Order: sequence, then C-alpha cells, then structure tokens
Amino acid sequence: MSQVSVPPRRRPSNALTPLAALLLLPVAAHAQDREVRVTVSEGTNMATAMSPDGGRMVLDLQGTLWVMDAGGGEARAITDMYYDARQPQWAPDGNRIVFQSFRDGRWHIWSIRPDGSDPVQHTFGPYDEREPAYSPDGGTIVFASDRSGNYDIWTLDISGGPTGGRLQQVTNAPSHEFTPQWSPDGSTLAYASDRALGAIVVRESGGSTRVVARTAGAISPTWRPDGTQIAYVAVTRGRTGLYVAAAGSEAGAGPDSGAAPRRLTADDADVFPFRPMWGTGGDLLYTADGRIRRVTLDGRQGEDVPFEATFAFTRPDYERTPRSFEAGGPEPVLGIVAPTVSPDGRQVAFTALGDLWLLDTGNATPRRLTDDPFVDVMPAWSRDGSQLAYASDREGSLDIWVRDMASGAERRATTLPGGEVGPAFSPDGERIAFASVMGLQSAVQMVDLATGELTTIRDDLFAPSRPSFSPDGRTIAMSVLSQYSTRFREGRNEILLQPLDGGEPRRVTAAEHRNMGVRALDGPVWSPDGRRMAYVSEGVLWLVEVDDTGVPSGPPLRLNNHHTDALSWTGDSRSIVYQTTRGLRRYHLDDGSIEEIPVDLEWQRPAREGAAVVHAARVWDGVSDDISRDMDLILEGNRITAVLPHSDAHHDAAADAGGEVVDAGDHTVLPGLIDMHSHMGYGMGEALGRAFLAYGVTTIRDPTSDPYEIAERRESIDSGRRIGPREFATGRTMDGNRIYYSGAGSLGPNGNLALELDRAQHTRYSLIKTYVRLPDLIQRRIVQFAHAIGIPVASHEIYPAVAHGMDHVEHISGTSRRGYSPKVTALYRTYDDVIQLLTASGMTITPTMALMGGWWKWVGDDPSWTTDPRFEAVFPEGMAESMAARAALSGRASGMDDMLADAGRTVTRVVRGGGKVVAGTDSPIIPYGAALVAEVENYVWGGLTEVEALRTATSVAAEALAMEGEIGTLAAGALADILIVDGNPLEDIEDLRRARIVIKDGEVFRLEDLLEPPSTLVP
Repeated sequence: MSQVSVPPRRRPSNALTPLAALLLLPVAAHAQDREVRVTVSEGTNMATAMSPDGGRMVLDLQGTLWVMDAGGGEARAITDMYYDARQPQWAPDGNRIVFQSFRDGRWHIWSIRPDGSDPVQHTFGPYDEREPAYSPDGGTIVFASDRSGNYDIWTLDISGGPTGGRLQQVTNAPSHEFTPQWSPDGSTLAYASDRALGAIVVRESGGSTRVVARTAGAISPTWRPDGTQIAYVAVTRGRTGLYVAAAGSEAGAGPDSGAAPRRLTADDADVFPFRPMWGTGGDLLYTADGRIRRVTLDGRQGEDVPFEATFAFTRPDYERTPRSFEAGGPEPVLGIVAPTVSPDGRQVAFTALGDLWLLDTGNATPRRLTDDPFVDVMPAWSRDGSQLAYASDREGSLDIWVRDMASGAERRATTLPGGEVGPAFSPDGERIAFASVMGLQSAVQMVDLATGELTTIRDDLFAPSRPSFSPDGRTIAMSVLSQYSTRFREGRNEILLQPLDGGEPRRVTAAEHRNMGVRALDGPVWSPDGRRMAYVSEGVLWLVEVDDTGVPSGPPLRLNNHHTDALSWTGDSRSIVYQTTRGLRRYHLDDGSIEEIPVDLEWQRPAREGAAVVHAARVWDGVSDDISRDMDLILEGNRITAVLPHSDAHHDAAADAGGEVVDAGDHTVLPGLIDMHSHMGYGMGEALGRAFLAYGVTTIRDPTSDPYEIAERRESIDSGRRIGPREFATGRTMDGNRIYYSGAGSLGPNGNLALELDRAQHTRYSLIKTYVRLPDLIQRRIVQFAHAIGIPVASHEIYPAVAHGMDHVEHISGTSRRGYSPKVTALYRTYDDVIQLLTASGMTITPTMALMGGWWKWVGDDPSWTTDPRFEAVFPEGMAESMAARAALSGRASGMDDMLADAGRTVTRVVRGGGKVVAGTDSPIIPYGAALVAEVENYVWGGLTEVEALRTATSVAAEALAMEGEIGTLAAGALADILIVDGNPLEDIEDLRRARIVIKDGEVFRLEDLLEPPSTLVP
C-alpha cells in the first residue's frame, strides 16, 4: 500500500483563492440585462443522500448542493454555483457533508457543514479524486483516485480533524475500482469494478476480495444497515436499473451469473448512476426519472419525495460585433499557416490564400510557389534545403508532394485514399514521415522517396503531432496523448520517442503534468544537432536539453512571453523561427534576442456584380409558417433586393442587363442552410467546400479549429480563391490542465489565459469555445472578456454556464468531465431542470442528434444516403463503404429508436417552450453537409413540424449568429444564400435531401457543377 502525506487546508465560507479573486472582476450592468428565476421539481442525473438521523436530505442538483427536509419540500442551496459539487454523503454524526468538487480545475474531495459554512478542501494535486464516503466512525474518507495511473480505492485519515492527514492506497488491481462504501461495522468495503463488464466487489479488512454481483455497468453500492445486503445501480447505454444482492454471496465468472441479484425497477426506468439509500423500513430511495423515488424489496414503487429548487441569476446583455460580407479594401492576411524556415535561415515557406508562398527574410513581400484552386499546405524543408515537401489535393485527395527548389519540378510521393498531411524529411532526405488521416482516424507512416515503399510506424495513436527526426534518422519524436487512466479519456500530452528500427518506444516529459504542445505544429521539434528539443507549453516557447536518445536531461527553459506556434529550427541549431499572434519571429539562442520577420501580404473581397432572377413555384422565407407561390427573387450582386409575385418583366429586365435567370420550375426555394457545429480542416482539401454546397449548406459555425487555419479558410473563400460556405469560427478550445483532442489549448498555471484571449481578439474569432475541463470561474472570466469585444461563447455546460451568460451549449449528449452528463441521462432523457434553464434563459442548444445515433439510423434504414452521387463524388474513396458498414453495426443498436425518440422529445419541449434550438452535426465524425440534412430530419422524426425543424437550420441559427435578416431568410436586403430543392420539404422533410441548385453570396452553383473538379468553378 502506498502512503502519501497531504497538507491540511481550511477555507472560510466566502473565501476565494487568489486566482478566483482575479477572475471575478466586476461586470457593468446593462439596461437590457435580464433577471431569470426558475423553480424546478425534477433533476437530470442528480444524486441525493439521507442524513444519519433520517431528518434531512442533500441533493446535488446541477452542481450545487441543496438541503431539504427528508419528507421533501423546498430545497436550500448550501454551496455557490462554482463548486460543481457532486455525489454528497453525510458524516455519521450529521455535522458535515463530503462531496467531490471541480472548483480548482481537478476533482478533489471537499466537505462542508449542512448550513453551508466551513467548506474544507481535503485533497490536492494533479490527480482526480471522486465519489467520497465517510467511514462509520467518521475518522476516514474513502474515495476513488487515478493517482496510480488507474482508478483505485484510497482512504484519507481525518481522525485528527476535518483537514485530514495520511493518504493510503487500498486497491491496485488492473481493473478500475470506484464508488466505494464502508460496511456498517467499518470492517469491509464494497465498491464497483469494471472487470468482466461490471461487478460489485467486497474487500475484507485482511485484503481478500469476492465478487457479490456481476451486472453490466454496475456502480455505486450501498450497504443495508444490518450488513446483509448491498443495493447498487447499473447504467449502460440504453439500459439502467436498481438491484440488490446478498452481501455474503459470491457471483459466478460471467456477467449476470452466479448468485443473481434482484432487479427492483421496471425495464424502462431511467435510474441515475448514484448510490441508493436504505430507508428505515427496509425500502430503498434512489434517483431516477428526474425524481427521488422509493421502492420496496419486492419491487413495489412507493411515493416519490417531492422537491422544489429555485435558480435565480442575471443574464447579461451585450452588443455583438457586426460581421460584414461586403466588398472592401485590401486587408492584411492573418491566415499564415505552418510557416517553416529553410535550413540556411534565409527563407520561410508557408501557406496563405490556399497556396504555398516563399518569403526571403530580408524582403517582406513573399512570392507564390503554387497558384491554383487546390489546397497546398504544411510545407517542410529537406535538411540540405534542396527540396520542399507539402500536402496538396490537386489529384483529388491530399497527398504528399515534393518540389525541387532549384528547378521547380514537382512529384507526387503518396497516393493513399483519405488525406496525407504533416510531412517531415528524414535527415538524409531519402524518406518522409507523415500522418495519414481518414475522418478522426490517423496513422503515422513513412514513404521511401526512391522506391515509393510505405511503412506504417504507428496506427494506434490518437492524432499525434507532426513527427520530428533525430539527427541520425533512427527515431522520431511526437507529442502524444497520455491518459491519466482509461476510465476517462482525458490526459496530458507527452513526448513519444519512437524508434524506427523496431526498438521499444518511450514516453517522456520535460515537466510533469504539463502539456508538451497541443499535438499539432508546436513541437516537440528536435534541433538538427540533437542536443535540444523546442516545444510549446501553455502557449509559450520552451527549450529542454536532451541526451542522445531524446530524453530530457535538465530542466526546461522558458524562452518568451508571447503566444507561440509552428516551430522550426535553422540548420545550425542556433535559432528557432515560430509564429505568434502578431506575425513571425526568430529566437536567437546565442543571446536570447527575438527578431521580427515581417510579411507584407494582403487579400481583398471582390465585389459581386450583375443582376439575376430566381423564379419558383414555391418560396419559403425561413421565418413564416407558410409557402409563397409563384414568386420571383430579384438579386443584385450578392444581395436579394426584392421578393415579388412572378412577372415576365422581371425576367426581361434581368436578361436585358445580361443577368442570369434561374427557373426553379416546380421546385421549392428556401434559404441556404446553416450548420451550427462543424469542425473544419484540411483533410478533404478543396472538396470540403463543394461537399457543403452540394447539400445546400451555405454557412457553417466551426466551434474548434486551428486559429490560423480558420483565418486562411475565411480569406481564401471570401477572396474567391476557392469555394465554400461562409464561416463563423473560433480557434482552439480553451480547456483545463487535462485535454483530449489535438489542438486543445490547455490553460495552465503560467497565466496563458491572457495570451489566448488576446489571440481570440487579434485573429478575429467569431466566438470562443470553452471545454469540459476548464473550471467554471475561468469560464465566467472568458465570457466577460468575449462579451466585452462583442462575440459569444459556447461550451458543453448547462449550469452555471447559463447563469454567467454563456451564449450556446453544444450537444444534448456530449463529453462531460463528470463521467455522466448534467443535461441528459444514459437513456437520452432530459428533465425539468434542463428544459427550464434553456427555455427561460434563451441560451441556444445545438442537439447534434445525428451524432447521437440519428445519422446511423438513417443510413441503416436507407442506403441511398451513401449511394447518392454527391457522396461518391466529394467524399474520400472508401468512405461510403465504411459508413454503410458502421451503420449496419451501430445504427440499429438495441433500444436506439426509443432513445433517439426521447432526445427528439427534448428538442420539441425546448422549441415549444420558447427556447432556441439550432441545427449542427459535429462533422467530420459524421459526413459534412449530408449530416446536417439528417439532423433536421431527426427533429421532425422526434416531434417538430417541418417548419419548426427547418427554422433551426435557417432563421433561428442566423439569430444565434447575430445575422438575422442577413442570412437564414429570403427577404429584401438579405444576402443571396439560396437553396433550391426538388419537392417540398415543408410537407415532406425528406425532400431537403434533393438539392438541385445552390446560390451562395449571389453566385449560382448547379449540382452537376459541384460534382466536377474545381478548375471548372474557380477562375
């Protein structure tokens, strides 16, 4: 057993940490700030516990602890909204309540008095501690922790006082152990384990263990007061239940075998994953179906315990910064992507406006190396400077190309399906390592330039960084995800040293519990002489000495104080060129000086000229309940100037002016669609823009992307270099110390929040996205900053996000730091607390039902989704087959239709209650463009009318973007974003699949043209 000493800490009831005091800045009131007050009588995934005397209950409704009489009634909050307090348990004497809290950015064990006074933090450090419970004598707290690299059971001795003392590890099995509970006499522990799909384990004081129940998803055991039985719950996707097992039994080897536990709840019960409570009469109280329920041991349902809890907060008002799509004067290019310095230090290659550029460091004006409508990205120099490798989709998919810098001759080095990106030359220039990407799957591979032979280096890494070779070419270094445990997916980025000769890989770090880059272009990058590695951590540049194998041999050195990205060394190992929020810089190792590298490059949005008329039998304006018939839309430039009853005179006038007449015949004309949650990238090359337009999507909101890539896409599309939807986007997610996705910005203790916010403003984010491991106090500070510069903030959170002004919440069912969602249960059900908070506040929700299984349902039911000519023309080779195969496996999962129906009812309740639902997809997990059409169909299947569903992807989405009247509608003065479909989707939503013509910003695209190579679309 491991033993660790923990320093005590006690905090006054209203005390704030220095960080919290800094972040809780005063916020000026606005005339339109709105007071919101809602009283709820249901909770989504709430836990509760009965006091030892049976007189009171505590519940953790939406991350706040509430206390009420045991018989029910009004609940009183005893913690503020920033604790994210979960899974409370009473001390045996009833004087304290222990719980897990995320207040400081990690899950730690806290306790508080029942009146809300004297909060005490018991555990500290970089690890997570969860699911605490007191020992019967009150002298010890038991909990689950990932301190050992696995979730094990630990105890904390608090016999010397509530601030605690010695920590002791109790279990160390290869499986995860969690939700521990003492037996009534204190001699035995019961806990859940994920061994054999799920088990309840009893551990005797001597260390022996036995399994008393095997049930898939078993969790949260609780002893009967006489010690004879253990009640627990089981929660899996699509099935939940409350069970009771004999405490002295021993289960068989397989799931649901041996001494079978008894199920006490109905098959359709929505039981929450928390400890049940034994009543004085031998019955059980538990949380399920949004309520505190009661059941007898023979399965008879008793009376619920009613409660009411009131949330009161102020929704701040602010003025949104307008976004213009009109032609204007030249603007400086912000979208400089993946700059890399030549070995002699005299040139920098980079991507901008869709092409490769070369900058002589003594001349601020770069010159184009490529000039075409394709995507050319991620250049990399050979060590002798004679060759430049990069990724290009000029042959239909992203491949690695090599350019001879003397002659300009180019050759294609890879021909794989999907996308190959991030090339890196071996020191001898004979091989190139790269990432091969298909959707979210990636493999690190290497190509021999002489023979074309491909070698797979790793195919089991989740989105590693660009590889960097050791000087001898025998090892590559990458930033890779290292999880704290496999129970939850988050971790930290460490350096992987991967031998290329079959040796054992090693994971190392220059600083424990700090992220080594974001797994992109920010390191680790080996110096050519092999003595150092450069990397970015918490936004700034660091350098560490390494030994011959790449293992750090000394402490890291911080080199700058500004936001840093895209690292590359000069060949002499004496300087590092990198990207900052305000341009390129060179750090000189000899004297520590930092040199600016100016780049003078501009772009301009061209004016669209000419008139056009669209005549249609049916027009829906994106707002009204009804269709208008036999109408003409008059276009001038990129705007709709009028929507009028049809007249031949309109056609004649357009023809006389040399304009285009678009006869939509018996089709329906409606606004271009808006996808409010789609993650863009370079994996599909220029075909990405065509994919969206082919399905009628003319606007997207990207809630996470590389900050310089979003600027490059915006400038390339707005300048006409390539086609695609208009984009409202943010850079990398702002997350806490633990991360998961590549590119996630970790806001650590070194103060890089200010750097991230500065970049958001300077590179013109349309919104900011905060992610799940970021503490609520810091999320509040980000909301304040974003609103001050006129942009919204999105997150996965419901409360307190709604209280401190968060604008958007993403996903009904999305990643949550808790291991369960506060918005939806395992059965995809949402209760009164979430519905009221959404409808009363006006915070938008993007449900992403297609991601929850709706896409797979439609593809499984109707193969035409993937045999559609659009799908085969714009998506990578093999994608249709892989989608169909996955749909066959997952789309018809047991109970999925019922679960999706429940999610659909949530969408319907929010819309009918006056809330704001906007359609989004979370592509590329599911296909761009096509998934949005499926999403809207899901809403109709779930209960909305066709008009209600269509508004979520048109006028309501436009309002969420502060673009009402500009997009999402067909009205005089609106931008000319128009979709023409065969049939009438207001009567049959499936007709939304049948796009025939798309007009984006006044430019007409016929479906057959969008399926052709881009040379026919961009001059």
